Amino acid sequence: MISFEPMRKLMKEKGITQYQLLKDGVLLPAHVTRMSCKHNFTLKFIDKLCRELDCQPGDLIEYVGDE
Repeated sequence: MISFEPMRKLMKEKGITQYQLLKDGVLLPAHVTRMSCKHNFTLKFIDKLCRELDCQPGDLIEYVGDE
């Protein structure tokens, strides 16, 4: 399973909130819901986040084995 926990940590370190990303049009409300439910995303979406947060894909997501 893919987790967005690294993205949450990165945003906290950079002082960026989900609200800011929503306001700037980087995230849509549906994206926030999908991330919390651990749904799939396209590489285009990951690319958009990397550009906005100035990071690499591995800074946003991590693989977590099935529990």
